[in-house]
Amino acid sequence: MTAQAAEMTQTVLGGLGIFLLGMKLLSDGMQALAGSKLNRWIHAVTDKRLVGILVGIGVTCIIQSSSATTVMVVGFVNSGLMTLMQAIGVIFGANIGTTLSLWILTLPAVSKYGAMIIGASAMVYLFAKKERTRFIGMAVLGLGMLFFGLELMSDGFKPLQSNPSLRNALALFEAGSTPGFIKSVLVGAVVTALVQSSAAVIVIVMSLAVNGVLDFPTSVAIILGSNIGTTITAALACIGASRAAIRASLAHTLFNVFGVLCVTLVHTPFIEFTEKMALWITQNKTGTLALKDFTVAIACVHTVFNVSCTIIFFPFMKALAAFVTFLVPVRKSEAKSEAYKPKYLDKRLLNQAPIALEQAKKEILRMGDFCLEMCDDLQQILNSGRSAEIEEAIFRGEENLDVAQMEIAEYVSSLLHDNVSHEVAVSARREIKQADEFESVSDHIRNALKAYLKIRNAGEELTDVAMAEVKDLCVQVRGYCVQIIDIVKEGSKARVAEATVRNKEIDTVAKHYRDCHMQRLAVTCTAPVKSLVYSDIVIAFRRANDHLLNVAETLQG
Repeated sequence: MTAQAAEMTQTVLGGLGIFLLGMKLLSDGMQALAGSKLNRWIHAVTDKRLVGILVGIGVTCIIQSSSATTVMVVGFVNSGLMTLMQAIGVIFGANIGTTLSLWILTLPAVSKYGAMIIGASAMVYLFAKKERTRFIGMAVLGLGMLFFGLELMSDGFKPLQSNPSLRNALALFEAGSTPGFIKSVLVGAVVTALVQSSAAVIVIVMSLAVNGVLDFPTSVAIILGSNIGTTITAALACIGASRAAIRASLAHTLFNVFGVLCVTLVHTPFIEFTEKMALWITQNKTGTLALKDFTVAIACVHTVFNVSCTIIFFPFMKALAAFVTFLVPVRKSEAKSEAYKPKYLDKRLLNQAPIALEQAKKEILRMGDFCLEMCDDLQQILNSGRSAEIEEAIFRGEENLDVAQMEIAEYVSSLLHDNVSHEVAVSARREIKQADEFESVSDHIRNALKAYLKIRNAGEELTDVAMAEVKDLCVQVRGYCVQIIDIVKEGSKARVAEATVRNKEIDTVAKHYRDCHMQRLAVTCTAPVKSLVYSDIVIAFRRANDHLLNVAETLQG
């Protein structure tokens, strides 16, 4: 390798690395600033197709990655939180939203000042005291790195202008003819699939184009191919996912593939239209694109392709959903119950902290539902007598909550890193605490059962009065669990006082029952095992009651 080639390689790779890091910092900063808005937008998705598209545009404009949005959608479908039709709408919108980043790169007023933007924003990011200001600095720092990275790559590719060997090689893929156009599309698809980043491929194409290494038709074809290659990210995200998630990913792939096929059939008028659009935007009246205007032209290509494809396929969204369902049919096994596993904790969503936290909250509420089921099962045993099947269900429920607690702690802890916002950090710690408390509730419900089984195994029975008191405590704790679940669902700090009052009421009843029990012991001869068991059951319910209050109190910080 010559010294010139080595220098070019270093410059291009350095520029590409800075560009991709800039994309990440811009995305992370924007996500932190958006906060819970991302989650609200996602949950605004309904069966109305246009709403889904608008949400996809909005979310992708923030996170600056259609692949990330699509992976997120696959995660929602996999968790059963989004239907296939809703997912398709968001995916269509994501393809439009991703075009924003290219238009940012065309800004002439700031594109030459990438290094200065990096320097100024880095100072803000490193030394700002206010968290919001710090994240603004992070986003602007990422933006500066985009400009600087693109500039480095453009400078690095300049020597290629006069390289005859390269020009001869590229001549094999010139898109002046239909076969050449198809070859270039395939090149774009393969390269993007390998590097897992359409943004990287597009900025390289931009850099080569502004240096006259690639002509406009070839640039267009490669960019179209990158739209096919980028679908591999969502496809890989489906490994181990449900068939519903596979359908969502397949819909994304088919949308992009069919779109590229349609444009390929009319590639000549498509190229002419986007070229005229770029000439109009740049106010170039010569009729020929200048090299410096190629960034605008490529942004036009990317935008026109994705917007036109969405318009064309919009009336056929239901047909697309039906087609992918036909290709990936429902299996009978999908409807069968299976062993417990977290339902909402999809690791595909960890890059979007607010949404990941909402998923963790859903899993925590699911833990609360398991506690309710355990209370119901215990009530049934107390009312109807021993049942091996129901007893096993309670013990299994407690084991399930052990698993849930560990999975939630691991999942949420993954969000606690240096660049996380204070809001996210507080929410993460709160959810870990809530999971711990619900798991403790399940422990004490199980302990109440174990105590009751002890007396049954000894061939004894609690008195009717004692049994009535135990049943009443079980009912009250169950009702309190319902109340706590509602408070967590609402996230209402105001209702914590209400929960505190109810906790004290139940505790007062439990103490009263204990005092009554002691009075009965003073006047009757009671087997020691019966007395100990009764006390153990009351203690178990009191502790479950206290842990439920702890769940509510986490909302106060």
